Amino acid sequence: MDPRGPLFTVGYDHEGPSPWVRPGRPWELLRPGYVPRTICYPEIPLHAIGWEAARERPHGLAVYFVQENRKYTYLELMHHAARIAAALSDLGVGPGDGVALYMTNSPEFLFTVYGVSMTGAFIVPINPMSKAADIEHIIRDCGRVKVVVCTSFLYLNIEKVQATTTIERVIVEGAEVAGTLNLDDLMARYPARPPRVQIDPRQDLCVLLYTGGTTGAPKGVMLTHYNITTNVFQMAGTDPYPPGREINDSCVTVLPMCHAFGFSQVQLYIAQKALMILYNGFDPPEVMRLIEAYHTENFVGIPLMFQLLVNDPGFEDYDLTSLIRVISGAASLPRDLARKWKETVGSNVGQGYGMSEAGPTSHMTPIWLDDFKDSIGVPVVDTDVRIVDPEERNREMSPGEIGEFAVRGPQIMQGYWNRPDLTAKTVVDGWLMTGDLGRMDERGLFYIAGRSTDMIKYKGYKVLPDDVEDALHRHPAVLECGVVGVPDPEIGETIKAFVVLKAEYHGGVTEADLQAWAREEMAGYKWPRIIEFIDRLPRTAVGKVFRRELRDRK
Repeated sequence: MDPRGPLFTVGYDHEGPSPWVRPGRPWELLRPGYVPRTICYPEIPLHAIGWEAARERPHGLAVYFVQENRKYTYLELMHHAARIAAALSDLGVGPGDGVALYMTNSPEFLFTVYGVSMTGAFIVPINPMSKAADIEHIIRDCGRVKVVVCTSFLYLNIEKVQATTTIERVIVEGAEVAGTLNLDDLMARYPARPPRVQIDPRQDLCVLLYTGGTTGAPKGVMLTHYNITTNVFQMAGTDPYPPGREINDSCVTVLPMCHAFGFSQVQLYIAQKALMILYNGFDPPEVMRLIEAYHTENFVGIPLMFQLLVNDPGFEDYDLTSLIRVISGAASLPRDLARKWKETVGSNVGQGYGMSEAGPTSHMTPIWLDDFKDSIGVPVVDTDVRIVDPEERNREMSPGEIGEFAVRGPQIMQGYWNRPDLTAKTVVDGWLMTGDLGRMDERGLFYIAGRSTDMIKYKGYKVLPDDVEDALHRHPAVLECGVVGVPDPEIGETIKAFVVLKAEYHGGVTEADLQAWAREEMAGYKWPRIIEFIDRLPRTAVGKVFRRELRDRK
């Protein structure tokens, strides 16, 4: 065990007040007494979370990698990470350097995250679905990536860009690849002795997380160790188990760890010393089998995953009643989908909200919040939220009025990499201007309405695509849909829906049929004037509908 991994304590203050939250915020009245009003955060590097878990549960299982039937205890997890840290240090990686992770979900991804953290370098996750051009943009934009760690079958894309970027060495996980180093060989060769480096958690970059680029070229979000670790403790503090409740610390983990949502959830599970049943990819029957077999109480996914689960022919055959904490994030969850889940499984599907720039979580629906309806719940501990006029950001909206979310808290990013101009527009006086539209009700519950950039202006009306999509999902033939505004020379924009039909309705439902139904079900200015049937919707790494690509379709 590493003697240099600092012990730490988290101070949960149930009296408050929070230095981040303005007095009198209505959601504070909703919190039960066992939920803290503010937290005294330890100033630690990211890997300290792993070392603390290894101290408390050295022989407890941390990861079960389903596809390869591999299991690792918390002590093994951190020893492998320490070996990788020693190897990276020997390769010249140190504070201020970047290490890119171009990997699928695997235990090695976790080992490498903590190994990089121990060197004082920062992590640059790259979506394994990215192609050579995307990778080249990220590596060149960062300018500090010396080493790339990649899954072996992805190496060809790295080979294409290595000569034109700052990449000096490539380490592959899996099969041997000529001209590269092998991760297993390095872990076998180096002792578990990480380098001695000084890390300032508040100032030093931990992760440079490139956004998905739905509104342009990906830009690097700078998150320090403090940004990430505080967000972990914020999530844990907002949704603790009620006093006296028996805890089942296991969860089926399917979110891509290269993305902010999946990355942060993994850190939360490790902080909670949980068993991660890690699955690479998403296979509905297998996921449901694992939940049933391990009686897991926690499952976090995206709307597309819940859609695939609910529409799977065997959905009602599996016993999923052990689930208590069920959260959907990254995009709005259709009401009909949440209703079907509740009727069959018995648990509510809560919604969370956040973005890479917010560390990433700013809102969640904890298990103590029963009556949350369609909301994204309440801000996490030590997070304040204002709903402001998108055009006059100094004007705060009243409860019930739609405006732009502005978020403040210790998890907010330091800014965009090499983009001080964009940073100044996005973080204003400590408030993150999210670009997302929504409202707060009188109780202090928040609701998302959509992105300001996605707003459709139809004949003077402002139409939110999420509203149209939510209505279309009520049609029995619609599996999924994406709605955008398309240019119209007479009225500015018109409403177009891209629809994926359920298999049994192929050829049985026409555009006219769906439009006739929509005219009856929706307001006169909301129903889609154009409907195009497609086989699948384009999506980002974490499952959001890629509306920019839909708008660009000819």
